[in-house]
Amino acid sequence: MATRLRHKQPLHGFTLVELLVVIAIIGVLVALLLPAVQAARDAARRVQCSNKLKQLGLALQNYESAHKLFPPGSIGGGQHGLFSLILPYLEEGAIYGQIDLKGVTFDDPQRYTVISTYICPSYPFESATLPGSLPFPWLEGAYTTYQGVGGALNGTEQSSLASGAGDLPDNGMFRWARPRRPSDITDGLSNTLAIGEFVHRDCPSNGCEEPPGNVRPWILGGTGEADSHPGSYASKVAEHPPNSNVLRADGVGFNHLPMGSYHNGLTQFVLADGSVRPINDDIQFDVYQALATINGEEVVDAP
Repeated sequence: MATRLRHKQPLHGFTLVELLVVIAIIGVLVALLLPAVQAARDAARRVQCSNKLKQLGLALQNYESAHKLFPPGSIGGGQHGLFSLILPYLEEGAIYGQIDLKGVTFDDPQRYTVISTYICPSYPFESATLPGSLPFPWLEGAYTTYQGVGGALNGTEQSSLASGAGDLPDNGMFRWARPRRPSDITDGLSNTLAIGEFVHRDCPSNGCEEPPGNVRPWILGGTGEADSHPGSYASKVAEHPPNSNVLRADGVGFNHLPMGSYHNGLTQFVLADGSVRPINDDIQFDVYQALATINGEEVVDAP
């Protein structure tokens, strides 16, 4: 019987060169995909932040409906402010019922209670610190990454309150110790910035200061100093464009620190009518200051 010869089938597989090519292609695809994923996440966080600002705008509207006034930025030195006063209108009545609006805020244990509406999802740091964890008591507590808009020192204001922490004008939505009537806002609610993002840290050339930087607990309305030298923890004056890199060491007052965010190239605001709009970092500064005032008699469309 003849012996049948069997021919071995050739083995198929990747050569080393082919394997390296495949790995390189996968690497390129991952490099292309990661920025897209990050951009999608950033966009989602921005939408969540916008929704929180909408809640804050609605709380302001409901506060005004109940009191016929908008809340003040700060009640006074060492007292509560804007973010304490609107708690009942954010479904945080239980927390509101436990704070003493006539008491000293540094002694209130509720200052360590995180209010999720007060924290932008893009904020990359802890939303609260524990007692004794930081060198000064005014740095400790549960933070807010939002601030009321306290007007602008643009030369048109009728009066201002002098302060070593930065003079406070009388042309903003929120002011020191005095509430605002809707009729005061002669520019119109849709032309007036009410609350915006605030995440400022001093960032000199040798690196940014540790968090929280100049972010403060939501329960604080103003410093414990005399009202002739107020420092507002609840509102900021539009003295610099959003996300400006200014330093307190260069003489920039605490009340004049810029609004800003961890969104790319913009900061989000809720206007007095409850609508939310992004403000680009490169906005014309006079337009920005016009939006920050209530009575400049200008009509400005936010970009």
